[in-house]
Amino acid sequence: MAWLNITIRGRKKRKVELAEDVTTIGRSAENIVNLDDAILSRFHCHIRRTESGYELVDLGSKNGTYVSGWMVSRKILRNGDRIELGKTILEFSDPVSRMGHDTGDYSSAVASMDKPTEIIEHSGIVPPRLPREEQLFKLLEVNKALNSELNLRRLLQTIMDTVLEVVKAERGFLIMFDNGGMEVKVSRNIDRESVPKPLVKFSSSIASQVRKSGKALVAVDAQKDKRFQETLSVHGLKLRSVLCVPLKVRNHMLGVVYADNRFERGAFTSDDVKLLEILSDQAAVAIENARLFEENLLKRKELEVSKREVEKLNRELQQRMKRQLAELEQARTIMEGRKPAFKHDYSEMITRSKAMYEIFARLDKITDADIAVLIQGESGTGKELIARAIHYNGPRKNKKFIAQNCSAIPSELVESEFFGYVRGAFTGANRDKPGLFEVADKGTIFLDEIADLPLQMQSKFLRVLEEGELRRVGGKKTTRVDVRIVSATNRNLAEAVQKGLFREDLFYRLNVITVELPPLRDRREDIPLLIDHFLSIIAKRVKKKKRKLDTEALQFFKDYDWPGNIRELENEIERAAMLSDDVITSAHLSEQLRYRTAPKTLPSDAITGVLTERDLEGKTLKDVMDVVAEKAERVAIVRALKKANWEKKEAARILDISRPTLYAKLKRYNIKPPK
Repeated sequence: MAWLNITIRGRKKRKVELAEDVTTIGRSAENIVNLDDAILSRFHCHIRRTESGYELVDLGSKNGTYVSGWMVSRKILRNGDRIELGKTILEFSDPVSRMGHDTGDYSSAVASMDKPTEIIEHSGIVPPRLPREEQLFKLLEVNKALNSELNLRRLLQTIMDTVLEVVKAERGFLIMFDNGGMEVKVSRNIDRESVPKPLVKFSSSIASQVRKSGKALVAVDAQKDKRFQETLSVHGLKLRSVLCVPLKVRNHMLGVVYADNRFERGAFTSDDVKLLEILSDQAAVAIENARLFEENLLKRKELEVSKREVEKLNRELQQRMKRQLAELEQARTIMEGRKPAFKHDYSEMITRSKAMYEIFARLDKITDADIAVLIQGESGTGKELIARAIHYNGPRKNKKFIAQNCSAIPSELVESEFFGYVRGAFTGANRDKPGLFEVADKGTIFLDEIADLPLQMQSKFLRVLEEGELRRVGGKKTTRVDVRIVSATNRNLAEAVQKGLFREDLFYRLNVITVELPPLRDRREDIPLLIDHFLSIIAKRVKKKKRKLDTEALQFFKDYDWPGNIRELENEIERAAMLSDDVITSAHLSEQLRYRTAPKTLPSDAITGVLTERDLEGKTLKDVMDVVAEKAERVAIVRALKKANWEKKEAARILDISRPTLYAKLKRYNIKPPK
């Protein structure tokens, strides 16, 4: 018959015979073996009689069940096995059972463990060594685990957990040395939880001593150990048992494995020291391998990032070179008087401007797509010409093109104009009439000044765009239509959306592709071409000889800012041609054109009322000119800011100066935006 010899805190208490098939052990009084120990679970473990012998089974206890220093979940007990449960030792006695294990040939490993261990002064009583076969078996398992783990963080955690498993430590710390300092990489307590604020929970003096000597250090009772009488951390932390072993690779100190027990004296045996030294040697090699692996991995990632960056830069360089080559080719074409080759015909638009050629290239890509286009630009820039080019170069060219200015229709007539009406819908409706959407079916409808569309009508327009359906005024029948929408505006439609003046959903339906038309002042190279074009049209219409333009008059045309753009230019040429005979001179130009550009450097509104008697009094001509220049400069800056809606970047572009220069002048003249 087998029995348990129960010893509590080193004092033999009682002997329990294992008479039952299952002997339960734990803190609860319901157990056959009841142990009064707070760290035990209520039902901690049991010993079950089997055909193979007596088997110890842990019942999911919080702090684990240990047999001869090793944590187990289940184990066939051998005669002499020591079951450690908190403060209690239960020695299993069964003369019938076999001693030890048949685990194979470990002669070389056993020989290495018999070598003497270097320890800095070992004082006190040392408990007996753990069974050697069990230690070897555990070392083989740990060595396999360490060699298979290349993630440094997980490896360090595995090492620390293993240390707590193989020695009776209350706490454990894995400390690495870096740049002269110490860093706690992993810390654990008896419950396998991380130790809070680990840097102040271990004796750095002991770790430093091991670092300096390169040898293991063990203390049975650090409180009474003469070596630590003046070590404040030892007494402050109330340390009892301490074990600290170096982590070395080729005489290079990586760190230390530090374990302690604040409550039990002599918790670490000489076998623990030997075992931990072997484990530390294996761990140090594994740490170095993991470090090298992660360094190589990091370098590989850095190389990959650098490679992708170089590839990206190469692609950007190639794209930039392509753009520059295209621009050079376009510039060469312009200088040679030739137009670039485009997919579609844009001969209706007179230009040799690079900005317009870029728009033609954009139209080549979107014309065949049959999608909505929003054309933005100032009044008179030729938005309808662009819309016609999109229609007559596109897939709907054989169907109707309907152009309608939304601002030209009274708000009460917008619905009947676009959607049509049925007979009797209102007074005067004596017949059915189709709206513009029906007339433009299968074709294109151009909605000029779309920003002026009444808000209450925008939802009905949205339905036509989304569902392709409309209903005439006064009618009940739904009619399907298929139209391509090209819209235009000289206002900022996005701002109108923010102010609640235009529906956001309609804006996104119209603004699939945006075409920005430059004002005439940004394409002054086109002014001579346009003048010649309009003079040819006038000569053909009046059946007279084509007028010419003298050099001075041409300069006035070039210097003027053309707020009305091409439409204003056409009107000015028409007027001058009617007033002249053969040659148009500056005398035939309107006062607005002449005085707003004479002299070129001073805008007309900068001259009118600039000087006062005080400005002229006692000053030389040079002083007067300086005053005029300053005042004119201030007026020109304010004018540019107003035109740019007080956007400084755009104002600097209009003035052809840098932003820092503009900021300096704003400060000098104390120019501030209106409140």
